[in-house]
Amino acid sequence: MKKITTFIIAILGIIGMANAQGEYEAFTFSQSDYYGTARFMGAGGAFGATGGDFSALSTNPASIGLYKRHETSITPLGLSFGYTDTYYNGNLSTAQKVKYNFPQAGMVLSNSIKRGNNWKSWQFGFGVNRIMDFNCTYRANTQINSSLSDVVVSNIYGTFYGDLRGDAHLFWMTSVIDTFAGTNNEYYSRFSDAELNQNAIVTRSGAINEMVLSFGGNYNDKLYVGATVGFPFLDFTEKTTYKESPANAQDLYGVKDYTLYTTQRNRGTGVNLKLGLIYQPADFVRIGAAFQTPTYYWKVRDNLYREIYATYANFPSLDYSYENANYFTLTTPLKANVSTSFLIQKRAFIAAEYEFQDYSMATLYSDNYDYGYENEIVRAKYGPTHSVRVGAEVNVTQGFALRAGYRFKTSPYKMSESPYNNTTHFISAGFGFRGEHFFADFAYVYRMNKDSYWLYDPVGEPCNVSSKTHNVVATIGFKL
Repeated sequence: MKKITTFIIAILGIIGMANAQGEYEAFTFSQSDYYGTARFMGAGGAFGATGGDFSALSTNPASIGLYKRHETSITPLGLSFGYTDTYYNGNLSTAQKVKYNFPQAGMVLSNSIKRGNNWKSWQFGFGVNRIMDFNCTYRANTQINSSLSDVVVSNIYGTFYGDLRGDAHLFWMTSVIDTFAGTNNEYYSRFSDAELNQNAIVTRSGAINEMVLSFGGNYNDKLYVGATVGFPFLDFTEKTTYKESPANAQDLYGVKDYTLYTTQRNRGTGVNLKLGLIYQPADFVRIGAAFQTPTYYWKVRDNLYREIYATYANFPSLDYSYENANYFTLTTPLKANVSTSFLIQKRAFIAAEYEFQDYSMATLYSDNYDYGYENEIVRAKYGPTHSVRVGAEVNVTQGFALRAGYRFKTSPYKMSESPYNNTTHFISAGFGFRGEHFFADFAYVYRMNKDSYWLYDPVGEPCNVSSKTHNVVATIGFKL
């Protein structure tokens, strides 16, 4: 399973999931973009010190301490329209995907404490927030004089053909690779040194949805504290179709082309603890801070299905497949954030938030496989990231509010000077209607991301991917 990772990551960086349980999974499943209520998303997610929004229970649980009434919220509408442009070797490939999602549902109960006690109230919250969305589609097309099968050959030199397993066995059984005459452990690829058309289509689906159990309190309307026990549910699927064929339409030693189909599925459940506080030294300002322990995913199920289909000039096509199921444990990096919010005459707020996470702290483990090599790559390749969230809300009238926000995530790579370094920008806007017992909010979020991937040689020409996603979100809620 690990023999063709280098090339597959090179195709788009995303096909690398075929390398089951590798360093790429440790990074991918540690990420969080924070989706949720339309109010939260419209104001850039900057609610760490502002409080009073259910989705903030996944960033600063002290947000729950601002609730003075019971509240139920649900976000039944989440539409994403994703577009990707891939530039490689002078070629441009585009892809798009439309996806419906359900990013949030939750309930908060607020109970006042009788007079004579500085603790004014306590709160309990329960629900689900979407913290990461994987849905997207990528496509790459180019002509090149090297082959994926070359990578397979380089990893099996000296191995007896009867002992071939996994990908090497697929390529061997379909005659894409073969042994030199008179040998049984020296191989060559029929696609070597030929000008080839390479085509890849990758479709991702799934998300990380976090169930939250939150508790909080209000001390004298000055200090708000909270704790959230989070149970993230990982659900990830990636389907890849990768094809190679001669650019001049000829056959190569009888083989016309081959197509490799891959389905990678990961399912798992984790647990973490978040602690937070918000302090209000004056009526016009709040200061917040929060800490999240590493998320521990136990027994993540990893299913890999691979099938190769080869066509020939003079005899019927052949196809072979295999499937592996494994389990691994993942510990993600801890997180910490600080925030501030300025309140303007109870009619508006301007807020800012900073979050820190070091991806080099992600760790893989299994009872039946040593992940020492993969963990070393994680520590060498990834490093600290810094996220900034700013947002504002203004109540134009007593029942109508406008919002705007911006989020930015720095590159997770330790060494990258290219603008295609996996930095991410979010620009958002929204509005909402609020009555005595009912509210409705709407938001639009524009997400931009650029990343680079290399073919074979990390100092060669990269494959540059530019992703743009338009998100439309609507929330309704009730207060008692």
